[in-house]
Amino acid sequence: MSARTAELRATKPAGQGLRERRRQQTRAEITDAALELFAQGTVAATTVDDIAAAAGVSPRTFFRYFSSKEEAALPVHQEFNEALADGLPSVDPGGDLRREVNGLYGLMVQPYLDNGSTAAQRMLQVSRLIRKEPALRAAMVRQNLERTEEVQQALAARLGPERTDPLELRLAIDVASVVVRASLDTWASQLEAGGPADLAAIYRRALAFTK
Repeated sequence: MSARTAELRATKPAGQGLRERRRQQTRAEITDAALELFAQGTVAATTVDDIAAAAGVSPRTFFRYFSSKEEAALPVHQEFNEALADGLPSVDPGGDLRREVNGLYGLMVQPYLDNGSTAAQRMLQVSRLIRKEPALRAAMVRQNLERTEEVQQALAARLGPERTDPLELRLAIDVASVVVRASLDTWASQLEAGGPADLAAIYRRALAFTK
């Protein structure tokens, strides 16, 4: 999540619903193409041109949406950022820091609570690819670091200097992020093993371990 994301949301003109829906559809089509090609082969052997052709767009259009082929396969990065941008205004500057940060990061798991949803199935697909593809793991690490820095800046501005100890805030963010990641990884592993998996329950249990 970044201030840029929040600002774009706040200033997006009315009357562009159809354009935005088409933009989201194109983005999803590129991601679906990337995930399918990576699952069939490897990240290294797949080119941007391959992904663009499979999605029915030009390479130039591809780069309007993604900066690299690895990013195209990690739509959850943008989904996480959007969830955090949506939740930032609800953070209580006077509330308990850890509770507020955990509440904010908890929004990241909401789209995946229904195991049969498109979002949940895509998350499972991404999880499988990340485990087998070092390039995607490296891209995910970079994205996580970028998100942490941006969230820290946004929360520091939201909470105000009198309430923001940089170390305390960073630790609260890191713990909340690890809880989300561990919950999603556990949920994905349980589903892939063929067992039941309740992401909401897993997340609550993970949070309890941090208290």
